[in-house]
Amino acid sequence: MVKKGYILLFFMLISFSAISQKLISYVTLNPSNAYIGQPVELKISVFTTTWFTAGIDVGNIQIDGALTVYFRSVSTNRDFGGVRYVGVDFLYNVFPTKEGVITIPSLSIDVESPEEGGYKGIKHIVKTKPKSINVKGVPLGYNPNNWLVATRLNISQKWSTSLKNVKVGDVIQRSIKRTAGGTLSEFIPETQWDSIDGISIYPKRAIVNTHKSKTAISSSRTEMVNYLFEKEGEIIIPSIEYLYWNSYSKKFYHKQIDSVIINVKPNADLAMLASIKKSLQKEQEEIVEEKKDSPFLILGLTIKEFAKYLILTIFVVVVIFFVWKKLRRIFIEKRAKRLQSEAYAYGKVTKAISSNNYINFIKQLNSWLQKLSQESMSFSEFTSKYGTDELTVVLNKMNEAYFKKPTQCDAKSFRELKVAMNKSRKNYFIHQKKSKDINRQSSWLNPTN
Repeated sequence: MVKKGYILLFFMLISFSAISQKLISYVTLNPSNAYIGQPVELKISVFTTTWFTAGIDVGNIQIDGALTVYFRSVSTNRDFGGVRYVGVDFLYNVFPTKEGVITIPSLSIDVESPEEGGYKGIKHIVKTKPKSINVKGVPLGYNPNNWLVATRLNISQKWSTSLKNVKVGDVIQRSIKRTAGGTLSEFIPETQWDSIDGISIYPKRAIVNTHKSKTAISSSRTEMVNYLFEKEGEIIIPSIEYLYWNSYSKKFYHKQIDSVIINVKPNADLAMLASIKKSLQKEQEEIVEEKKDSPFLILGLTIKEFAKYLILTIFVVVVIFFVWKKLRRIFIEKRAKRLQSEAYAYGKVTKAISSNNYINFIKQLNSWLQKLSQESMSFSEFTSKYGTDELTVVLNKMNEAYFKKPTQCDAKSFRELKVAMNKSRKNYFIHQKKSKDINRQSSWLNPTN
């Protein structure tokens, strides 16, 4: 009975906490329609009617078909239904990587917040509803290989040496750096190098960087290419045009590097041209081979790492399954044992008394007495041996009310009956304990051979 009281009190406290304290969480997107590579502002909001006693754990947000960048959290407050809430907004940028509908999954967020009038934080898990983004592909008429969404684009160019005295066999390195605002380096497209008559072109590995502050993001891509001049005369290196779309102004912008005219002078020593070309080709092959050997990733993990985590996950699931199976068996066994116990049978007796149902009380007595004593014992025998005087008085009073007079017993009689039954049951257990102690002493004083 004491355990039941604690359990009931526990659930009452939980119910009261849920009523007196309210938590709200939701996700907002701006915009909900975007192009590939266009940043979508993602805001995760969590509110409470009291305050948060610990930092909020939003967890790692994984979105299929998009890259996610976290910026910062901001304290805020807002009215819901005329009630003032305090909360925290978590600000992200979501960059779609494929066309179609991508979904921000439901998020489970761990929070700690005290109930109204309290001070100790209570742990809760709040969940947000899924949200979708409709992602549009590259507009018709525009090259997907030259598509970029950015707030700005700056371009700079460098040559490894002067272009005024170029001769056959010379190798000159060209560097083009693009810095784009409001995007990630993954979205800056590769430069498409045009073939040029009289020049062999050998692109090098690009250098990419992403820079993030609490409010903005930008990225850069630096590409290098080696030009090997193989023919004398006038050579025109064509212009390069870059395109980007500004999601704020809703306009397309063009950036261009002008063409360059180079007068290549003859070179009497052409024996070294073949070896230079061979060296550059070897370097190019190594770069291509490195790209081929780049590890295949699953959810950002190598195959080996993914397999390790998969095996670990399967092991944890198997362990949880067997533990749950064992706990379930123990629970079923304990429940079956409890249903056959004297305490459970007596609980039905007291329940009948508490509901002021005398007829049901009489019915439950027989089942309880069978669980109470292994020997067959009637309620009259129980009352005569272990019952208190109060029990005898109240039983006579209630029997007379039910079977001799057409009246019902009042609630006071049922309260008296419950008190008298509890005392009588206690007398029975005291008597049984004394009998066991006497038997134990007798066996010790008169040991058998």
